Amino acid sequence: MASSRKSPGFVSSYVLPALLLFALPLFGFWFSGHASDRFDAQVLEVVEKQIGRDTEMTAADRQEALSFYRAVPASVACLSDREELTGYRDNLGEACSDVKQFGWAHTAAWILLALGLASTVVALLCVLAAFISRPFQYGGFLVGWHVLRITSALQVLGQGALLVWLSYWVTALWLERYSPKLILLMAIAAGLAVIVVVMAIFRRPPTDFDVEAEEVPEARAPELWACVRRLCERLQTSPPDHILAGIDTNFFVTEHEVRVGGRMLSGRTLFVSVSLLRLLERSEAEAVLAHEMGHLLGGDTGHSKRLAPMLSHFGHYLQALYEGGLTRPVFYFMQAYRGLFELSLGRSRRASELAADRLAAGVTSGQDIARSLVKVGAYAGFRDRVEAKLFAQDEQHQSVAIARRVAHGFSEYAQSEAVHDDLQRAVTPHPFDSHPPLAARMQNVGVQLKPADMAQVLLEPVTSSWVEAFVDAEAIEARLWGVYEERFAQAHDLALACRYEPSTDAERQHVEKHFPPLTFEGKEAGFEVRMDYAQVSCTEWEQPVPFDRVASAATADRMFKKYLDLKVTGESRFKNGRSLCLSKLKDPDAALAAFERFLGRHRFMKAHRSDSQAA
Repeated sequence: MASSRKSPGFVSSYVLPALLLFALPLFGFWFSGHASDRFDAQVLEVVEKQIGRDTEMTAADRQEALSFYRAVPASVACLSDREELTGYRDNLGEACSDVKQFGWAHTAAWILLALGLASTVVALLCVLAAFISRPFQYGGFLVGWHVLRITSALQVLGQGALLVWLSYWVTALWLERYSPKLILLMAIAAGLAVIVVVMAIFRRPPTDFDVEAEEVPEARAPELWACVRRLCERLQTSPPDHILAGIDTNFFVTEHEVRVGGRMLSGRTLFVSVSLLRLLERSEAEAVLAHEMGHLLGGDTGHSKRLAPMLSHFGHYLQALYEGGLTRPVFYFMQAYRGLFELSLGRSRRASELAADRLAAGVTSGQDIARSLVKVGAYAGFRDRVEAKLFAQDEQHQSVAIARRVAHGFSEYAQSEAVHDDLQRAVTPHPFDSHPPLAARMQNVGVQLKPADMAQVLLEPVTSSWVEAFVDAEAIEARLWGVYEERFAQAHDLALACRYEPSTDAERQHVEKHFPPLTFEGKEAGFEVRMDYAQVSCTEWEQPVPFDRVASAATADRMFKKYLDLKVTGESRFKNGRSLCLSKLKDPDAALAAFERFLGRHRFMKAHRSDSQAA
């Protein structure tokens, strides 16, 4: 039943949009054939009239001539090199040049369709290979990425040229006129699309992995380092080169280059959460560490290191295709390929997690694995709840104190029904892997914990944790929490500025702290534009326009000048809207960005107010 529910979602989200890749070539294929048929019909109609009026022809000659011209369409004569049709072609004259264009468009559309079908076959074969094994997964994506980015560039180039051709012939054939502006617009759009694709192919996106943590050298935690090395010896894998301590709700190991505090660390890096270590008995923490070392043994981190740069490049390529206008059909096709590939990635990552759990259970115990999973999942769920509740409040906090709130409230949370709901949905946070559900992971190591058992695990006091092995764990934790809570408070402060209407002086002052009144000077004296959180005004307007009355806003180019056109609702004097000539300003880009920011704040405020009233 679950698969049947997901299937339509995948089809509607990925497969159907991907078919847009074939839309323009199919239309071009049909239209070029339609144009040729229409040309043939027009020529035959003229020829039949001429033959019918020719009094010198006998009935037999007339019938023979009619049979010939009906059997040999004019388009065939134009495109043929046969000597017996030379006279036919000569009589058609310049008209044959149009037919040749129809033939070229027909061929181009056919090639684009064939290229699309070939790309589909390559994509499906690469995805199927990815499901076979991890080496095939890497090789499949490598081949698919290199082949599909070339075919996608060819599609953009070919479809752009076909679109420009159609922008002339569709109107010329059906309306007997054409629009130079339309042709120029399509040519510019096609050129920009090609530039976007080429730049996206060769652009190398940044692959830095920033971690908010502090490095823990062996001198600051010798016991912990000894424990990690002991686990690696039992698993017969090399130990990590670096250990990082942070406050995130996870543990992970990676072979990516990691940026910590402005320094780049290379090699194998293990991240441990000081906050989680406080909740875990040493044996439970060792089970988690063994799990992470299991990823090193299984080659998961090496595979991720090889694959991650390509996935990142592919993601930036998709973003460029999405924003490229005419490249959108190619974007949907490439997105479908990425979606299918993600299915294989999720499958292999889940298998890797279960394998790492089994390795860890072999060197520690299944009970320790299960208990650690419960504690990590519960802590992550409760911290998410605390932060979500704090961020949802519409008053400023004197102190967010997330760490204190989590520590003091965890015991009560552990005894509530909410913890069981969170654990049922729990998927351990991790920056590289997709973790299976908690129930599947516990079953994988042969342990079943009932809700009452889980509550007991969460309420049991910790007798000995690995935090005690750190020289300055409290100082590390305090520094990291201080930075995190300050950033959280700043984000909440900005959110309040977007939520307030405002209704009091204090709220108005808070909004204006983040959205202060702005004035943009014109190139000529006396012209200026002013904005604040409530309205926008221009010296050329009779009165300001409140953001509450802006139904829509769009930019437009008229007479080589850029305008901001506002559709304004309300009283009759606003019905015709307002136009602001951005080209008259000294800094039109800054004015437009500020308008979008102020209007976005106002619309967010209205949506938040509506949601609050509904709640």
